[in-house]
Amino acid sequence: MLCYGVVGAARRCSGTWQTSPSPNEGSRPRAGNCRRAAWGFSPHLFLLVAAQALGLAVTEMALLTMDPPWSVIFQGESVTLRCHGPRVHGQQPTAWYHNNKLLEHTETNTYRIQNARYKENGRYECQSSGSTSSNSITLSVSYDLLILQVPSHAVFEGELLQMRCRGWKAGSLAAVRYYRDGTDITKLYNSAEQLSIPQAKTHHSGRYHCSADMHSFLSLKKRESQGLYVSVKELFTSPVLSVASSTEPLEGSPLNLSCITQLSPYRPHTVLWYLFYGNSTVLRGPTTSSEYQVPTVGLMDTGFYSCEVRTESSSVQKWSPQVPITIKRVPISGVSLDVWPQEGQVMEGQRLVLHCSVAVGTGSISFSWHREGSAEVLGRGRSYEIPSTQQSDNGQYYCMASNGDSTAQSLLVKVTVVGVSSLFCSRVRALLLPAALGTLLLGVVVVHVLIASSRAKRNEAPNASAPASVVLQERMFEAVPARAPRK
Repeated sequence: MLCYGVVGAARRCSGTWQTSPSPNEGSRPRAGNCRRAAWGFSPHLFLLVAAQALGLAVTEMALLTMDPPWSVIFQGESVTLRCHGPRVHGQQPTAWYHNNKLLEHTETNTYRIQNARYKENGRYECQSSGSTSSNSITLSVSYDLLILQVPSHAVFEGELLQMRCRGWKAGSLAAVRYYRDGTDITKLYNSAEQLSIPQAKTHHSGRYHCSADMHSFLSLKKRESQGLYVSVKELFTSPVLSVASSTEPLEGSPLNLSCITQLSPYRPHTVLWYLFYGNSTVLRGPTTSSEYQVPTVGLMDTGFYSCEVRTESSSVQKWSPQVPITIKRVPISGVSLDVWPQEGQVMEGQRLVLHCSVAVGTGSISFSWHREGSAEVLGRGRSYEIPSTQQSDNGQYYCMASNGDSTAQSLLVKVTVVGVSSLFCSRVRALLLPAALGTLLLGVVVVHVLIASSRAKRNEAPNASAPASVVLQERMFEAVPARAPRK
């Protein structure tokens, strides 16, 4: 933040940022058409609030008050200005400014205006050692016969707003009436010689004036004061309920709420109390903490949430808009399907049972059963049973699980229904196949043995001891057919 006594005070004039010199330089630029920011005060307040919001170190701002506390006085009357700032060790001078020009330095924190004249009209500010420039107070010295005196200091919500109608030189008044924006409000707030609003609200802001009958020589004459605009400032902004993560948290997760408001830096010591509501029921408070946590939420915590901020005396109370919060169930996942008999093969007429289970998911879970290629819902419930299966029950089955917020599907399971004859043949075939294979194998072995034996016999010699000529003759004799005897 830019601070007087350091690098000067920042002002936003005519749409641009301008920096005024330090008070030690003896003068300050004219306010021009500087825009008021943050609760309607001087622009350096905006920088103060911004610095606080960013967590930057800031210097305390001085507070200027006036005694008596009226912004309008008659000529010749006197007032005392007082500058409230942080306590600093040792005597430190206080700087006083009139219409943005250095007026003088005083050793005390007071400045006295005696026998006020027209030249004392204008805006006053001060700065004490160790503080930034104060709020401004406007003093008007009037030469009228009837004036309306309103507070010179800022009036905030919940505070007492007083004003009074005065005649020149304490002249007696009769039939005093008070008006706001042209409407007579005397009966509502008038008390003795002044108008009092015990706990002012922002809607009490407006243009006020008074009228009265004044003695003029030997007669009464009705007179009206000049109109003055009175603004009742906002003590703190309307709260906003903030949800830390999501307005749709999962069941079983924490819920963190914050009630956000901004207190006026002109009332930094005001204690604020917070209340948290769920479906119009107080969940917590009043408490000075602006945070509220529900460790574990359930479906019953779904509803509309809001918060309230109030002062210690409850003179100012403000509510945030309601925020809808919907607690969601944990999404379903890990859906599995079990079948009996195992592998999904069942004999025609036998019972088939399918069972569905869920690994993750909260809430009331519903199940439905389906067959691929068909839009028909076969059944509902965790299990599905076919008491007597038929050939028409062949197919791929799956289940769907839902908790109302999410849906998940299991993998497909194939179901095969086998007829009785087919099953008998298949079982006989299963029994004969090993025997046939064994017989075939045995035949192959026998053939192999016979072939091997035959080859061995052929390779043996006919008569190893007989001469070769004898053997040859015997073979030739065997080859020649026998002749018949001659007659």
